[in-house]
Amino acid sequence: MDWRLILTGTQSIGWTICVVIAIVAAIVMFLKLRKYEARLVSPGVSRTLLTLRVTVLLVLLLTLMKPVLTRAWDVEHQERLVVGFDVSGSMETVDRHASPSEMLRWAQALGMLGNDSTDDLLKSWIAAYDAGQQPNWGAAVDDANPDSHDHGSSELGAIRRQHVEGVFAEFEKMPRTEVVRRLLLAKPNDLLEKLQNVQRVDVRVFGLDQQSVAADQLQGILDSDREELRPGGTDAVSVLTEALSDDDGSNISGIVLLSDGRQTASVDAAAEAARLGSLGIPIYCVPIGSQLLPRDLSVASVQVPQTVFLDDSARVQATFTSTGYVGEDVTVSLKKEGEVIDQRTVTVAAGFFEVEFAVPSDEAGNFDYSLSTEVQRGELREDNNSREFTVSVVDNKARVLLVEGDARWEFRYLKSAMERDKRVELSTVLFRQPFLQLLNRTFMDGDLPQLEAFKEQLANTDIVIIGDVGPSQIAEPVFQAIETAVADDGVTLMIVPGRRHMPHDVPSPTLQKLLPVTGPGQQVAERFKRTLPGSRPSVFRLNLTQEASDLTLFRFSDPDDEQSVGFANLPGHPWAYTGKPKGIASVWATLQMETVDLDAASTAAVVHQYYGFGQVVWMGIDSTWRWRLRAGDRWHHRFWGQVVRWAARNKSAAGNDQVRMTLSDIILDETESVDVSVRWNPKLVPQLEDATVEVIVEPAEKSVPDDDPTPFVLNEDADNLSQKFQLHPIQGAPERFNVRIPRLESGSYEVRLNVENSRVQLDQNITSELIVQEQVSTELANISCNRNFLEQLATLSNGRVLEPWQLSELPVLLAPVNDADSVIQEQTLWDHWILLVLFFVVLTAEWVIRKINGLP
Repeated sequence: MDWRLILTGTQSIGWTICVVIAIVAAIVMFLKLRKYEARLVSPGVSRTLLTLRVTVLLVLLLTLMKPVLTRAWDVEHQERLVVGFDVSGSMETVDRHASPSEMLRWAQALGMLGNDSTDDLLKSWIAAYDAGQQPNWGAAVDDANPDSHDHGSSELGAIRRQHVEGVFAEFEKMPRTEVVRRLLLAKPNDLLEKLQNVQRVDVRVFGLDQQSVAADQLQGILDSDREELRPGGTDAVSVLTEALSDDDGSNISGIVLLSDGRQTASVDAAAEAARLGSLGIPIYCVPIGSQLLPRDLSVASVQVPQTVFLDDSARVQATFTSTGYVGEDVTVSLKKEGEVIDQRTVTVAAGFFEVEFAVPSDEAGNFDYSLSTEVQRGELREDNNSREFTVSVVDNKARVLLVEGDARWEFRYLKSAMERDKRVELSTVLFRQPFLQLLNRTFMDGDLPQLEAFKEQLANTDIVIIGDVGPSQIAEPVFQAIETAVADDGVTLMIVPGRRHMPHDVPSPTLQKLLPVTGPGQQVAERFKRTLPGSRPSVFRLNLTQEASDLTLFRFSDPDDEQSVGFANLPGHPWAYTGKPKGIASVWATLQMETVDLDAASTAAVVHQYYGFGQVVWMGIDSTWRWRLRAGDRWHHRFWGQVVRWAARNKSAAGNDQVRMTLSDIILDETESVDVSVRWNPKLVPQLEDATVEVIVEPAEKSVPDDDPTPFVLNEDADNLSQKFQLHPIQGAPERFNVRIPRLESGSYEVRLNVENSRVQLDQNITSELIVQEQVSTELANISCNRNFLEQLATLSNGRVLEPWQLSELPVLLAPVNDADSVIQEQTLWDHWILLVLFFVVLTAEWVIRKINGLP
């Protein structure tokens, strides 16, 4: 430790000279004053006064020189090594298909065969297997020639061969996680202990999530279900990124990954590895698993609608991956509630094949299905041959009322789409239509029914679509009836404005209350971008906002569907009607135009607003029929089919005239969360002040058929499985409450609304069913060791790929470099309280002595 005293005040030479001169002058004056004081007091008192006065001057001089005391010492920082241990589902694979030479190398690495003196003999056996020959089991230890068969003991050879075959049999039962555990902890490797002897080691186990563990915790984690790590997927890259984000991320000497390389999380692994390489942090990858491809069939993906209407057309599409079964026939079965209802036999022609089944929808309810193949000859794993899913069949039709002024193109195609949909019950009103009086009445209704009859019709309607109607065609009492149906009955109102009348020419105050936008205005694409001769016409396209991206009515893309398109890729629109959203409204889509920067705040084209128990949608384009270009019914019918089903689902939400409760999804993956929305009757809002509104989520009771003789035993711990989630009001909309329920384990649940500390008494239980399915992951879609991925990480980070039998090189490659940082601590003395106390103590003492001795 190095101590130094630095006078910072001396940095200015002029200032220092002036201070010294002033102090010297004061001392000279004190010396002259002493000659006069010596006549009045004793010599001892005179000397004491002079000493005190000089001391004050020296303290003042020291203060003016601003002394700083510094202390410097070196602090050593030991670098940290991060060891990532993959404990995902694919690491439970047993590599029974490995070659004998691979197993011999693994056995050598794990200390199951041989020692230092028999290394050459083991190498000769490995070379013989690689050459397609049988090893010379009886060769002498110092004879490494695999072709030498003229010597050696046959008895010794039989013993060796039996021992090797016993090791092979052990590997046929050993999962990859056990191989890693022995590499890290078991004798004679003790790799973890050797690394800890030379530097600090941070061991992390990971699936989709990760956690740091101590060496003595590894076995306990391997024996557990590892649920908190989500082993249904692999995210090795998170080990790289989170290691850098730690407090001592800059002190990482390297990262060691022991994995089979099956990365399932979607991340830019190459970019992260390159970043580590630029920071001087190499990645050493240890591939766990055979280099040979296994024979295996697995379900890669399943696409199926979660909710369908009764008698709706629903199909399930499944993709299977295949390794080692090209040219063979595979039978795929679709099972409903455990019973086979359909089968397909496919001849495997490549590394994957697809199968499609029709899903029955002739009975309402929630039904469990599974897709599976029989276990094939030589398959490495049997637990990835099937995938379960649930389909909810709803006994309901979407009842639609379509009201239009003229038979514009949007009306014609929309009416055709609704009439062809078996699950839509359509009522149409077209105010202006040709009528030659050849029939008793017009082809379609030309006017709305009487008000009371219209109210009854609205009560049985899910969605009302109003087009370009004129000011005299819908009277104010009709708009009031529509408002009541929306607010009280949960009806969805969709406004599809037009160029002639709606809404700018309709003076209804009720309509203005219902609209989710203010100040609507027409937009023409040609005003923003002129169409040049010979070029395609200028058009608007819709750009979905984040709020709309997860809504089912805007779902235009399916994974593994080559014909899927994005919303912005559909044919455009030359005209649109936009508006400014109201405070509680949500913008679902704005206009966008190629090469033109449009202001999103003034181009809201699709806007949504909750209104009482119902909702209102502003659909600012009247040319969705253009989506039929070169696609026929595909996108146009799909969009409007999803719209009416979404509206029907809103009206059928659990509730009564007091409250409605809606779940964002009733069937979801266990990795997803669900939003619960509650809308109260606005009249009840004052009674909800200081109330606790919550939902109780509990496992659904198991139903037992009446003819089942097996008694149902109630789970006494059911109350312990219940979870409560408090809902909070939405700012600006006190009648609306919501909460997001986090991930739940797979199973069936009942979501029940509960109110505490309120004058509101629910007339009935408000409940909804929730089904959580097991996580769909590609973790087991391919169980081979992905060496290419590991080699990419190692190469881009300037690291290496080390086989398990090469791990003895790792401590040498990771020789620690302990850098010492110099730490300097400063303490200012000139402003220290001790110096101030000393100054005043000396002055006080000098004054007291003078007064005692009668001096002025």
